[in-house]
Amino acid sequence: MSVIKANNRKIKFVKDFGTYSIGVLGTRVITFLMIPLYTYFVENPSNYGVWDLCLQATIFLLPLSTLQMREAAFRFLFEENDVDKKKRIISFIFSTLTINLSVITLSVLLLSIFWHFQYIWLTLLLLLSSSFHDVMCQIARGLNRNDVYVSCNLINAALVAFLSIVFVAFLKMDISGIFLANIISRIMICMYLQIRLHILSYISSLNNGCWKDIGKEILHYSIPLIPMSMCWLVTTVSDRFFIKFLVSSEMTGVYAAAIRYTMILQSLALIFYQTWQETAIKEYNTPDKNQFFSKIFNYYVYVLGLLLIVYSYTLKFFYPWLVGPNYQEGAQYLFMMGGVFLLGAVSSSFFDLGYQCAKETKRALPAIILAAVINVCSNLLATPRLGVNGVILSNFFSYLALGIYRYIDTKRYFRLTISSNLIIMVVIVISGLILYSVNFSFAYDVLIFIVLLFLSILAMPKGLKSQISILLHKRK
Repeated sequence: MSVIKANNRKIKFVKDFGTYSIGVLGTRVITFLMIPLYTYFVENPSNYGVWDLCLQATIFLLPLSTLQMREAAFRFLFEENDVDKKKRIISFIFSTLTINLSVITLSVLLLSIFWHFQYIWLTLLLLLSSSFHDVMCQIARGLNRNDVYVSCNLINAALVAFLSIVFVAFLKMDISGIFLANIISRIMICMYLQIRLHILSYISSLNNGCWKDIGKEILHYSIPLIPMSMCWLVTTVSDRFFIKFLVSSEMTGVYAAAIRYTMILQSLALIFYQTWQETAIKEYNTPDKNQFFSKIFNYYVYVLGLLLIVYSYTLKFFYPWLVGPNYQEGAQYLFMMGGVFLLGAVSSSFFDLGYQCAKETKRALPAIILAAVINVCSNLLATPRLGVNGVILSNFFSYLALGIYRYIDTKRYFRLTISSNLIIMVVIVISGLILYSVNFSFAYDVLIFIVLLFLSILAMPKGLKSQISILLHKRK
């Protein structure tokens, strides 16, 4: 590969990373600021725990409600240049989505006859609005309108914040206000996307040939993603349910507030995933694929490790001022939760792209089923005895199994070379976790943080140091 092409690839990756950073970080900052508001005005952790359980249930059901047309919309539109085929893709996606959501609505209507739950209709509205919102946002990405996609994220977060202040702080609507803020904001974003991109103008009637042709190809890609995503979500959202039923409702709220702060790590992981998704698809068939993928992998894991150390200790210092008095206990779990998330992000957001690039999504299913089984079984064994720590350990073992399996399985798509710097960084992170768990004085914690930060900088990959030096030199 020529030097010019390699440089263009780097420039494109950095540019995309910067674009997605604006949307994701802006969104996360606004959402981050909502946590003190929610924990202050929703004084009962049990109520906040109910909202979190409904939110996690919605997230868990999204792959089923959308039939993973979210992922298919991006994957099939991204490489398509023919306008007529784009119309057929979008038409099939919307037709399938509308039919599926109608069936779900009727099912909930029947369920409500036998099960009386105060927030069942608000949860359904959240699911419906989220389904259309997510699919339309991915269509925007697939149409190469990242500018619109980023603006959607920012506007949505701002709307949620504004409406939350109105409903929760001023109108004292408790978690019903949080529901309404999220539902209304998603509906307004769908309207915004229609105004900007005229997505509905792409929809046309489909003949039987189109359903068999386009529909079969899309469903062949998306259907395997449904059980895969739901099994993945078992390992990521089931923790709240295990805590509620095996520990206590109060601890569900405490845990929910603490894990919200992992959104700092989630932000980087999401930015990377969205950027890497585009880059990996484009670079999958290049001759230096293994070298390029290895470099990105080593940089990604290193940066996540560094961010984990900064995030955990910084939050430990300021946590008493960030949440209400009834949520303080969550501080002790911050590093462990962040570390588990780091492992999960590497296992999913990086290795998962191998299956997407090759359009062999069904091969990703066995590993995630294994991880889900390990997660459920270990939770049933450990959580009653260890409480929240049992949930965190269960997530760790399931992500570890997933990472090992996928590292081996994705060798058919690319082969990674792990650098010595990365191994050193992993040792530093493990040391930080052990020291974080010990109740030192504030001064000792600050000293430990500085030492860990210094060692992490020393372990920085040479290539990453060079890139940072070049950027700093250009600014001068």
